[in-house]
This record gives sequence, C-alpha cells and structure tokens, in this order.
Amino acid sequence: MKKSTLSLTVATTLLLALALGCATGTKGLSDAEQIAALLGTWQQGILDQDVDKLMTLHSEDFSHDGYDYEAAGKEELREFVDYSVDEGNFDDVEISLESADTEIEGDTAVVYPIDYATTAGAITIELTLTKEKGGWLITDMAIEGL
Repeated sequence: MKKSTLSLTVATTLLLALALGCATGTKGLSDAEQIAALLGTWQQGILDQDVDKLMTLHSEDFSHDGYDYEAAGKEELREFVDYSVDEGNFDDVEISLESADTEIEGDTAVVYPIDYATTAGAITIELTLTKEKGGWLITDMAIEGL
C-alpha cells in the first residue's frame, strides 16, 4: 500500500509541476542558457573527439583566417579538426569554461577566455557566436598562445 501511495504522490507532484510550468508562460531557454548548452556540447564533442558533433555547432557562414591555421570556411575547419584529432591534439584535453564570460549584443555573442590544455601545451580560445534561424552557432574562433 505504501508503494502505491508513493507512486500516486510522485505522479501528482509531476503533474502539478507541469501545470505550473505551463501556466507561467515561459518561452524556453534564454539566449544565455542556449549558449551555455552549446558550450557544453562543444566541450563534450572535443573530449569525445567527435568531429561530426563539433561541426553541427558551427555555422555554414563560419570563416576564420590567421594564426597557425586557415579555416576560410566550415569545410576547411573540418579538415583542420580532423588533422588535429589525428595528430593527437585532442588527446588528454582539459577545457575550462570557469573563467569564460559571455557578452551578448543582439544576435552576436562572444565567449572569452576558454582555457584549453593538452600535453602539447595550452591555448586560450575566444568563440564568436551568431543567432541564426536554428539557434546559436559558432561563426569565428580566435586562438591565443600558439
């Protein structure tokens, strides 16, 4: 009898929470929450060495020129990431987002500094994101410390 009472209490609580959640008229995740989720997926994609997952986070309009690599577009970025994985640059990675600040201005956001370290050394990353139809995507990446 206790088991069914507990189940009924849990079910009632869940229904009440859903009803109250719907009644508040929330619109979903804020821009800051969406960006935080993207950063978590980006970090996990690097740790998992999942190039396909990483590429889904980058805009078709991604462009970058400079530093020790040139990724004039998303395809060049993919080639660079594939090469980096093959070279071991994603092995034993430590990524810290603890110090990162997110500055959102309209449909653009900048996240900096992101600390990225491997046995080969450490760099600092700045990501620029743009809010597109499907949500926030990475449109540029600046790297310091190469």
